Amino acid sequence: MSKINIQGTIDNIKSKSNVYTPLIEAIVNSIDSITSNAIENGEVTIILVREQVLSFDDSLAPIKSIEIHDNGIGFNQDNRDSFDTLYSLSKKEAGGKGFGRFMFLKYFSDVRIESIYKNGENQFWNRKFRFGRKYEIITDETNSLSDTDALKTTIFLSNLYPDKHLDKELDTIARKLLERLLIFFINDNFICPQIIIKDPAYATQIILNDYLNTDHEIQLINTQSLQMEDSRGGAELFTLKTFKIYFSKLESKIILTAHNREVTESALHSFVPEFEDEFFDEITKDGKTTRRNYIIKTYVLGNYLDRNVSLERESFNFDKEKSDQYFPLAQVAIEREVATAIENLFKDDVNVRSEKKREKIVEYVTSRAPWHKSYLSHVDLTMFPANPTEERIELELQRFKFQTEQETRIEISSLINNTGDEDFPDRLSQIVSKITEIGKSDLAHYVCNRKVVLQVFEELRRRNEDGHASLEKEIHSLIYPMNRDSTNTDYKEHNLWLLDERLVFSEYVASDRKISTSPDALDEPDLLVFDVKNTYRSGENEFSNPLTIFEFKRPKRATYSQDDDPVLQIGIYLEKIRAGRYEMPLGIEPIKVNDSTPVYAYIVCDIVEKIQQFARNHQLTTSADKEGYFGFHSGFKMYIEIMSFKKIYNNALLRNKIFFKHLHLE
Repeated sequence: MSKINIQGTIDNIKSKSNVYTPLIEAIVNSIDSITSNAIENGEVTIILVREQVLSFDDSLAPIKSIEIHDNGIGFNQDNRDSFDTLYSLSKKEAGGKGFGRFMFLKYFSDVRIESIYKNGENQFWNRKFRFGRKYEIITDETNSLSDTDALKTTIFLSNLYPDKHLDKELDTIARKLLERLLIFFINDNFICPQIIIKDPAYATQIILNDYLNTDHEIQLINTQSLQMEDSRGGAELFTLKTFKIYFSKLESKIILTAHNREVTESALHSFVPEFEDEFFDEITKDGKTTRRNYIIKTYVLGNYLDRNVSLERESFNFDKEKSDQYFPLAQVAIEREVATAIENLFKDDVNVRSEKKREKIVEYVTSRAPWHKSYLSHVDLTMFPANPTEERIELELQRFKFQTEQETRIEISSLINNTGDEDFPDRLSQIVSKITEIGKSDLAHYVCNRKVVLQVFEELRRRNEDGHASLEKEIHSLIYPMNRDSTNTDYKEHNLWLLDERLVFSEYVASDRKISTSPDALDEPDLLVFDVKNTYRSGENEFSNPLTIFEFKRPKRATYSQDDDPVLQIGIYLEKIRAGRYEMPLGIEPIKVNDSTPVYAYIVCDIVEKIQQFARNHQLTTSADKEGYFGFHSGFKMYIEIMSFKKIYNNALLRNKIFFKHLHLE
């Protein structure tokens, strides 16, 4: 008598199964019972048992139970004893593991068998039993002479668990079963029994075989052999059968099979992105052309797969990514070769999609991201998605750039350690070429960003849709983030080049940041730049280090009081600095600024009547373009310049114009 913790075995099933798994298992067992015993006119009938159908309810009733009938050899004594043996080897040659029976109990609360079979004396007997849930595989068994002389076995999958749900539509169920059972219809040396699905509640039925033979919903378009060399120097032979499936809404797949069962499936577009979208056939009838969409499924058969399928027949014993001495072919390696074969089969369609993708990427780089031009020709575009967004294109190109930089660093390290090699000059030339391309890319990106910044600056000069001007802080933040300084602001985060290219290399910058030690010094300069002479790049605090102060005014501002004189404002800031009220960035000592320290003051504003008056009061000279004033203020001992927003924009544009033209940005 069998003795096993059956419920524990069911609970420990680690499988990606779904509600169709036990149904497929039962149908496959029926097919095997017919074909392995050469039963003529084999037939498998699946009967759907629904919950009570209400006459006033138009919706389909849920499916509660399923019956699978076949005219196979049935549960004779040998088959019965094999069934009662855990991990039976009676079907080892056909890939049977003796494990599938437990899938029934995972989804249905009650499973029983009725089987009319022949014994050795050609007598017909009727064996009945239930699937046990405690310690015995077979329970409530009876075996008696049959009153009919016809082979028939029925498995009753009763009472689907409430948390499990089967599709309600007969057509949907039929198509899902057909896709899972398709492998039984594609073997040239195998005659599949007729498989019928009946729905008595609605007096309808579907013959699965007709989907292939009549409706042409599934078309076998190619059968080919694929030989692969393995890691041990041997070779394995596989058969590929490729179908067009017209009704499926899923993605194109590569399906690895074993012993007439689907085991794994992988998206075809993960190897060839051009298969991400559906394909279509154009059909012309009565002068009207229509499109019929389809996906592609390729089934892979082979002895290597049969030998190495797992116990649950839902995975393989070999690794997905890596081969080893025991399993010389990994799953991905097989799938990649299969994908290449399918790509060649659909070469024309793939080439059209690939060219459209290439054009889209090139157009993006040309018009939106010219910094990638220098190495675009080296990028493998085949693995970009079929219809990439601009964000995805940029991500993939940045990934390529990063990988190239990493590889170049490794090559440089290797080169430094092997300077005496004969190929040193050639390797050095190749590495320098890579570095140059990366440098071109970074520079182009930086220049493109400048173009964008200038466009934003130009927009801030204009009035908003509501008629109001932009705020002073918006201009300020564009040039340098407010309340930040150079200790926490990278050069890529500011745009001091708008004012003067030399400011980018300043030693320390404070943007509206309180650095005064005086409690009554509530106001701070908009932008304070501490620079050092070339001979003092150590950053030491010396009186000879130049100081630059910027004051920004709101665009379109026309009204100023006498107290708003920006020249006086900067002069007051300067006097506080000379008085020692401002400290070095680390607060060690006051900033050393005296009357001999070079001081440059800049005021950025629109040149309106009041600004002109302030300039005359301080005896400043009008610039040649009439867009500002300049001069040396003897009282505050500082050079001062007033610049309009237009002057800032025009000067910055002129300095960068040659780069914009070189990158075809204008």
